Amino acid sequence: MSAKTPSSSAALVARGLCAGYGDLPIIEDIDLDVAEGELVAVVGPNGAGKSTLLKAILGLARVFRGEVNVAGSNVTRSPLDALARRGVGYVPQTQDVFANLRVIENLEIGGYLLSPRQRRERIEEVFEIFPALAPLRRRYVRTMSGGQQKMTAVARALMLSPQVLILDEPTAGLSPDLTRVVLEEQSRALADTGAAVLLVEQKAKIALQLADRAYVLVRGRVAKAAAASEILNDPEMAEVFLGAEGLRVPR
Repeated sequence: MSAKTPSSSAALVARGLCAGYGDLPIIEDIDLDVAEGELVAVVGPNGAGKSTLLKAILGLARVFRGEVNVAGSNVTRSPLDALARRGVGYVPQTQDVFANLRVIENLEIGGYLLSPRQRRERIEEVFEIFPALAPLRRRYVRTMSGGQQKMTAVARALMLSPQVLILDEPTAGLSPDLTRVVLEEQSRALADTGAAVLLVEQKAKIALQLADRAYVLVRGRVAKAAAASEILNDPEMAEVFLGAEGLRVPR
């Protein structure tokens, strides 16, 4: 997959981001761009700072310095509800659905900023994006498979038509088959509709196979930023940063 070069008008831009918790910085001097229609993966070993980077962008970690911009507007340290109004959708790793509610009720909650009429119309639009979810609209989420639940979580995040969608390890706890569905049929497909998708994913190989570009984080810093295919086939990245077994592609 060829790389896309983000422009100065990228949907999501982070510059010189230093963030952490309390007085302890975890990530340092992070520069990151995600353009419209692009899937960008953030990969790296455990403890590299991937989740802290997402939390810094989302106003959930302390930003010591640096800036986050969405569509040209400074949103640094903005709370989640303000980011939602700015066009940022977020699917957390856990607690991403209301399991005791029906699918359609989850979507209604996701569209809380819309009028009742807009909400109804948007629900039908989201079902067009995920047609497999439409027949399940009355199902209680707790009765569904892990892949269906994750689809519901992504669909709920889409209710406000975000320009930027941030996914935090969406395949955690899923089987290999469901991992492929979530990443290929959901994450990749959403970027192909024009959204800017930022994906943090521990399953590096499949994420890099589907992403346009990627950032490798090591000890809180960007070790490499390049086309995802370049990182996937770089022996040094495989051996030193991500683990050879985690990146080896069958031939």
